[in-house]
Amino acid sequence: MRFVSRLTSISAASVLAIGLVGGVSVPAFADEELDPSLEVEVAELFDLDGNPIPVSEVPGVPEGDGGNAPDFEGMDRGERLAIEMSHAFGSAQAQDMKGYERSLYQGKWYMPKKESIRRCIMDREAKHNYRAVSAGGLYRGAYQMSRALAIGATHMMMKEVRREMGEPGELMLKQLRKIPTQQWNRYWQDRAFWTIWRNGNGKHHWRGGAWKC
Repeated sequence: MRFVSRLTSISAASVLAIGLVGGVSVPAFADEELDPSLEVEVAELFDLDGNPIPVSEVPGVPEGDGGNAPDFEGMDRGERLAIEMSHAFGSAQAQDMKGYERSLYQGKWYMPKKESIRRCIMDREAKHNYRAVSAGGLYRGAYQMSRALAIGATHMMMKEVRREMGEPGELMLKQLRKIPTQQWNRYWQDRAFWTIWRNGNGKHHWRGGAWKC
């Protein structure tokens, strides 16, 4: 079954509120809902006015991520991007905030051979709980990122997200900076982790601890 990002014709702010917080509603938009059922027959995207966007017209796909989607074998990169957009805008899978599953982000920086390390880090840091907050409140989310690191990740992601998702994605990243990290949905926390990890160059952010990951 193929998944797509189906954005219903509601305000951009409502989409952002639902897509980012993984089921925790921002009070100003508590009454807004986005249907989490994203299964259709073909890969198809919709803009904020409900108009279809052909996959070929999606604003670019970064080079270098062509072989990073082991769960989506047989799909082209446009189809995989449609799946990722469904998660970015709040799919049911992205809003499941507990337990391990393969990274929902599988783009340019994803390293499938390092999944076991990511799983170990998540277990060590937060017992696979994307809503986790450290005792002092300094570290948050499944990867226990500090606020500075999380905000830094949004800047690191901006160029690629803008190319992949256009203005709605750019607005999402700006909104992430206003929302506690443990309220980012599973997709955005996974994407932040791999973007910071950056082929191992950022692994020092998760060095040490009782477990060697």
